[in-house]
Amino acid sequence: MITSTEREIIRELAKQVRDASQRPEMKQREELWYNHNDLKTTDPVVAVFPEMSWREIITPESLKCECEEAREMEWLLRARLFRANVIDDDVPVTNIWEVRKIITDTGWDKLNPNHTNSAFANVSFRDNCLGDVPLAWKKDFMFDDGAKHFEPILEEPSQLSRLGTPEVIYHEKETMEKLKLHQDILGDILDVRLVGLKYLYIAMMETYSDFRGLEQVMYDIYEEPEMLHEAMQIMEDGYNGLLDQYLEQGLLTCNGNQAYSGSGGQSFTHELPNDDRVCTDLKDFFGFTESQEFTMVGPEQHWEFVMQHEKKVADRFGLTAYGCCEPADNKLPYIFKIEPIRRISVSPWADVEKCSAGIGRKAVYSWKPNPSYYLNNYLPDNTEFMEGYVKHMLNNTKENCAEIILKDTHTCQNDPGRFGSWVKDVRRWIRETR
Repeated sequence: MITSTEREIIRELAKQVRDASQRPEMKQREELWYNHNDLKTTDPVVAVFPEMSWREIITPESLKCECEEAREMEWLLRARLFRANVIDDDVPVTNIWEVRKIITDTGWDKLNPNHTNSAFANVSFRDNCLGDVPLAWKKDFMFDDGAKHFEPILEEPSQLSRLGTPEVIYHEKETMEKLKLHQDILGDILDVRLVGLKYLYIAMMETYSDFRGLEQVMYDIYEEPEMLHEAMQIMEDGYNGLLDQYLEQGLLTCNGNQAYSGSGGQSFTHELPNDDRVCTDLKDFFGFTESQEFTMVGPEQHWEFVMQHEKKVADRFGLTAYGCCEPADNKLPYIFKIEPIRRISVSPWADVEKCSAGIGRKAVYSWKPNPSYYLNNYLPDNTEFMEGYVKHMLNNTKENCAEIILKDTHTCQNDPGRFGSWVKDVRRWIRETR
């Protein structure tokens, strides 16, 4: 139960978020992303997604609310203010407060259905403004950075029959109760909206590797190719089945406005509906697929075993992103077989020059600087290494529609202010190379 004191804490933070959203630069940033995703920008767009570093930015101990629902709202509001006031990158903070439909599914394993699973996400929480965030508002939150033992579930081809399309479950009663609560507390301050999924993470190889084991999948390319082909067909059919269920139940929201995009970015675009309507046709949706588990697999086998199946799902979308940590440089011809491709991840291990030439202005060049360089070689008073590293990218992408996405920073060395300092430096380096 949210107390009157907690209610006032939340409302005061919401007023600050509303005020921040009314700054002229926020509207300018929205327009920047619209132009960017429509492939009209010339200077790189800059975005920061702290991810697990959020636990050091807004610590559980810093929250004033005690009720878990209130703590979640407080945490998310404080995070928006940190983005607006400290990070100050190109991601806008708006006055829209999203209440997401509560959706679960039975999982891929037919012998062990799990009604709290989420087949379209492998993270605890993903916010359309903040990106992946830890559940740092929970009183029992702990950051688990240790290794885990793994036992494969699938040991032979006959066991593939265990895999099947998850059944999607919409918890309408709980959703409407949450919507009513948020409208009551925030409705006269922020634009409270009920939304379904605005982000789909289609990861066939990651999903399958969770059952088979990644090392064994690498052997299967040579020793059990037919098993791997069959498994990927099951994944293709399963993801298509999931999409059909989401459409039938009205659980997708058109994402041509603010939504997290691909492996980093925003999905603002004039080419898709941007009014948070229920999505009834995937041609009105910005999708995403990746297979970073195949980083060390050659282009032809990447296409043969995974990407040809991803294409059949990705082609259903109006626009789509591809890639995460897998280097794209030698796989671009296959990536461009995906018809609605619009954003391509250029990972820290990709050749920036080859990607620049291969991507051109046919898609967004989504560069991810190495987060370890940022953590270990960058401080506001020691930027020489990072300056050279970023300027190398900038000098090689002058003809691209590029973005610089800092993410995968699972710690900020308990120095949250360095995110804002980094953004200021990157903007200066952009000016110096243009």
